[in-house]
Amino acid sequence: DRGFSFKSKKKLNMEMGLNQISVLEVINSLNESDLKSVIKYLGDEKEASIIAKNIVKHRKNKQITKTIELVKIIEKSKKLREMNQGDFEGLTFSFLRENHGDDLKSWRENPKDFRIPNGETLGEVQSRMINFIEDVVNNFHILKNIVIVSHNLAISSLICYYLKKDLRDFTTFKIDSASISTLIYEDKKIKVLELNNTEHLIK
Repeated sequence: DRGFSFKSKKKLNMEMGLNQISVLEVINSLNESDLKSVIKYLGDEKEASIIAKNIVKHRKNKQITKTIELVKIIEKSKKLREMNQGDFEGLTFSFLRENHGDDLKSWRENPKDFRIPNGETLGEVQSRMINFIEDVVNNFHILKNIVIVSHNLAISSLICYYLKKDLRDFTTFKIDSASISTLIYEDKKIKVLELNNTEHLIK
């Protein structure tokens, strides 16, 4: 059976008889840089870098042979990505304020539900971040420390949830680049232990 469906649990096979190279060979043999290029340019995937890195990491222990295995790697890679800012991607705040003032105001007033054109709502970002953390807790709770790397708005949405704040409050605290925020899991609950620690950045 061919692995076109993401619901398939069978062997990866997308060659369609057009060549002798199967997707199974590509996924399990290309180096990280080449995988990134294939995923980015042929798959039009913005998260190609992290997906390629996670594929290489996974196959160190076990070959990827089934569609469902690849799907899980891709889904896991995407959960920690920064908010998809759609048409606002790469635009400066001053440009947005001048040219998209109404949209910017609507987003600030209701970030949970307001969808940036061709992008995500902050509520959707929060949901995937919570889902990821719950997966970590369920599967790796026996480990003492776990390091998770993500991005500003994604982290802010998660912090809002565990501080029991409305998503509109994400601007009331600061998340600096390369800062460390610590969550603690005890008594079957997750709590914010420390927020925006930057001591390690001070020389």
